[in-house]
Amino acid sequence: MYFKRFGLGVWGLCALVSVAVAEKNGVYVSGGLQYTLVKTTISRGMYANEAQPFALSGYTPGMSNMYGFSLNAGYKMFFGKLERRNGVRVYAFYDYGYDNPSFNGPRLNDNVYGVGADYLFDFIDKRQMQVGFFMGFAFAGSSWSNSGASYVKSLAKYPGVSENFSYFQIPVNVGVRANVSKHQGFEFGLKIPLVRNYYFRSTAPGGIYGLTFQRSVVLYGNYVYNF
Repeated sequence: MYFKRFGLGVWGLCALVSVAVAEKNGVYVSGGLQYTLVKTTISRGMYANEAQPFALSGYTPGMSNMYGFSLNAGYKMFFGKLERRNGVRVYAFYDYGYDNPSFNGPRLNDNVYGVGADYLFDFIDKRQMQVGFFMGFAFAGSSWSNSGASYVKSLAKYPGVSENFSYFQIPVNVGVRANVSKHQGFEFGLKIPLVRNYYFRSTAPGGIYGLTFQRSVVLYGNYVYNF
């Protein structure tokens, strides 16, 4: 009987320790830096040798560097009684990117904002440290601006001409995360925008003439504070 009680006591103590080291539910905020490449694409209709619309004369196709930052706020929760390694988080975010192409092209600003959800898994779960990965997606708006925006906007009143300075975006989000103390952590990840849309579009007899700005895979690193 003594050994049975002792064994139950040890099991109960282990259970309490296991719960104690599991990551806690709660509110978090994060912020950090981002980097990506922006692809500027110009569509020239059916005939490649045709002159492009005057609205596109200040733009040149190519790839350029975009630097920026990200701000996030959300809530995370984990499931289970003993090993709480699986969890989810929901969050709102704002990303800003700035691009000054080295080739002939205007400076670009991209504002991305929305809400998202990630699946979380901790493969290391210690008292002072948790390490794991995350994956998920977001529903976002992406708003582009540049020095030629006012002129492009003025052309939208003509038949067959349209502009989309802001449009719907679905970024996929994957990466790794680590809590190095009760309140502090870091994460490094990738955001992959899936939607491509015209910034400017003009329909003519020769086809569609358009201008597109598209971010490629976004690399980011964030500092995380857990409340």
